[in-house]
Amino acid sequence: MAVIRIEADGEQLAAFRDALRRNGVRCRNQQMRGECFSAETAAGAYRMLEALAARYQVRLTVKERHGLRYFFAPYRMRLGFVCGALCGIWFLWWCNARIRSIEITGNQRVPEAEIVRALADLGVSYGVPFRDLPYSYIEQQMRLAVSEIEWITMRHRGGRLIVDLTEETPPPEMHMDHIPTNVIAAETAQITGMDVRGGFAVKQIGDTVHAGDLLITGAQTDAFGICKYYHAEGIVTGTYFDTFEQEIPFVSEIPVRGRTQTETVLSVFGRRISLTLGFAKPEADPDLIYEEDAEPLMLFDRRLPLSVIRCRYTQQETAITVFSEAEIRTMLEESAARYERNFHAEDTVLSKKAEFSRSDLGISLKINYVFEGVIGKSSEIFVKLS
Repeated sequence: MAVIRIEADGEQLAAFRDALRRNGVRCRNQQMRGECFSAETAAGAYRMLEALAARYQVRLTVKERHGLRYFFAPYRMRLGFVCGALCGIWFLWWCNARIRSIEITGNQRVPEAEIVRALADLGVSYGVPFRDLPYSYIEQQMRLAVSEIEWITMRHRGGRLIVDLTEETPPPEMHMDHIPTNVIAAETAQITGMDVRGGFAVKQIGDTVHAGDLLITGAQTDAFGICKYYHAEGIVTGTYFDTFEQEIPFVSEIPVRGRTQTETVLSVFGRRISLTLGFAKPEADPDLIYEEDAEPLMLFDRRLPLSVIRCRYTQQETAITVFSEAEIRTMLEESAARYERNFHAEDTVLSKKAEFSRSDLGISLKINYVFEGVIGKSSEIFVKLS
């Protein structure tokens, strides 16, 4: 607010001050020095002050002026300043009239990246004017594009597009303990332990079973010939054999990274402007690896709609590599260790016999295992209704 500091003196100074109070002219920091009255008041009350000063024959002098009105007054005839101010105002309006950032609230199970990708498919991305967005249509299509969304609404505040959504309530978890099932063998093994928790055991410890044999049954026929079905459940352990076999040649053609071309791009509201002069974008190629790193520009800890992106185009090539015998043996041992972790992490290795064999082309590894672990798996009983 613009403020002025006035000084007034005259014979009817007391009446002038009373008139200021009657007419609602607010004065601050009032001072009386002899016959001189000084105070601060709003610049908008200056005409009222002039009228009252003329009425009571008081000399009125403005000593100081403060406020944006007086700060910009010396520049009002400078065309460059006026154009710069207008351009700044237009830029602020342009920033707030387009999508500068997208804020998503209410999502817990649906990843934010999936929602942003679905919005982009519907034409909602950085730099799009808000007036071009058919909100009702987009909200309807978003419920169809992302099945987990039950309700969604969009609104904008400044340059931010705020997406509020509610996810569908997941159905209650289905309990499988009432479904009629059997427990069958998953491997050809010798049973070492049985813990029957439901149903009736068909085999016993020490028996040898083949893959698919019935271990615990969930069906029982009573004395009247009526068959009843139960949910068979239990833990059956056993020892079984398994084999790992792999061969690695001495000479292999493996993919390697070739020459890399880097392009620096300025992203303004999602639209990219190349900053690398004379850069020619490589043609689309299945062997071309594209990578990019984005560095957003910040102002007062807030992200601006500007970012510097470094795009890297790497041509994938192949190279013929010769491995030594020691390298191949190490690679085979690592592969066998991964096999044990991936397929038998919960089993116990009772015995392990490894055999390397060498040929003119490469080296092969064969390992014969004896594992002890869970061999029973659940299998539903399908009953034909008569």
